[in-house]
Amino acid sequence: MDNLDPVVKEQNDIVVKVQNDTKKKVYALIGAIILGILVWFLGEGLGPQGRMALALTMTAIVLWIFEVYPVEITAVLLSTFFVFTGSATPVEAFSGYGDAIVWFIFAALVFGTAVEQSGIGKRIACSLMRFSGTSFKSMMGIIVLVGALLSFLTPAGVERLLIIYPIAIGVAAVFVKGNVQGTNTGKLAMSITYLAGNTFGFGILTGIAVNILGAGIIKEMLGIEIFWSQWILWFGVPTVITTLIAIFVAWKLFPPEDYVLTAKKENANQDFMNLGPMTIVEKRALLYLVITLGLWATDRWHHLPSWGVAIFSAALFCAPGFGVISKEQLKKIQFPIVIFSGAAITIGTVLGKTGVAAWIGKVFLGSFIRPDMSTQLMGAITYLVGVVAHIPLVESKTAAAAFTPAVAAYFDSMQLPALGPTLMSIMSADTVAFFPYMMMPFLALMGLGYFTTKDSIKLLSSYTFVAIIVQVISCFTWYHWVGLL
Repeated sequence: MDNLDPVVKEQNDIVVKVQNDTKKKVYALIGAIILGILVWFLGEGLGPQGRMALALTMTAIVLWIFEVYPVEITAVLLSTFFVFTGSATPVEAFSGYGDAIVWFIFAALVFGTAVEQSGIGKRIACSLMRFSGTSFKSMMGIIVLVGALLSFLTPAGVERLLIIYPIAIGVAAVFVKGNVQGTNTGKLAMSITYLAGNTFGFGILTGIAVNILGAGIIKEMLGIEIFWSQWILWFGVPTVITTLIAIFVAWKLFPPEDYVLTAKKENANQDFMNLGPMTIVEKRALLYLVITLGLWATDRWHHLPSWGVAIFSAALFCAPGFGVISKEQLKKIQFPIVIFSGAAITIGTVLGKTGVAAWIGKVFLGSFIRPDMSTQLMGAITYLVGVVAHIPLVESKTAAAAFTPAVAAYFDSMQLPALGPTLMSIMSADTVAFFPYMMMPFLALMGLGYFTTKDSIKLLSSYTFVAIIVQVISCFTWYHWVGLL
């Protein structure tokens, strides 16, 4: 086998990999069907519609986790089977796709594409880097600032990381004698890239798709519309505290090498000079982003819904003649996440109408929640239960889609304050990631080769434990002070 032509060997390796992937998907499909059947028989206390809706939902979650089919195919199949089995009417089974939040997510993806394709994101980053000091710490501090700023401009952690990581690695390369990969300095630079580029977004309604998805579920099930300014008031401070503590912990986990003493600004200055003067496309992108952020930040005064502002701004970005995104760039937008979001909202609708969501809430929360508890304690318990529930549900969007409707339905059916605990379930879906596969943006960084699996688990677990401590303490302090719990 070792004597085979390299091209033939590579082709054989590809064939073996495809065969292994196919086997895994077949096993996952069989496991998903078996799980659905078990759920059907174990759904004591549910009617036939409820048991079927729950069985189909759990089957779909397994298919999503193991990517047996593309996420958008599974999403459409789920709605189709809701109708085919009589679990929901056609209007209910496809209701999520007409929800305004789905179009909000589409608009948010347009923003990310505009920031990346126009180059305004990189210009902002390079401009800030020029004002850093000459030490490694000061340059990493600028990257943190860039990540916090971009959290207001782009809705997806992966997009922010793609903007930040080349600059972070460029900075690390200034200090490291040789290849950056395998060094603590490289690992630390990438750790700060992840924490600054991804986790700040948890405290902003439009910072990540899960927040927008959760807001849509709350509106659908509780009839409460979440304002952009409310979200940042509730979660901004705890998120900033969590992220800054996590950055300190990352510095202890991956202390830079002894010879990393001073930095040079030539790289940042050269990157800035290479950008040239600001183009008309960059100016338009910056103007539209400023207008959008201004309208979001003042929504309490003008009462325009966040999704309405987002769609209007997306139209500006895509407008022929004075827009930012070309037709070819628009085609690169990840539409599957839009379809997945519609399916997630549909799950909330169907599980709510069939009584499944309330039933799940009682099963998961009934043993811990008592009506005489304070709302702060209820929120803390809900958060911790969500942490445990997130582990088998794997990815944050899946966890939010499955657990958040159950929490909302449970508290609403018990006539208990539902908004605070429901929001805490979203935050548990946002922040929990013990393993790389639980956080898609981190997988993107891990694929670049700077982290081993062991390093990844160390960083993510450390961040998660910090987040749990800060969020639980916040249930009894900050959230109480701002009137959420």
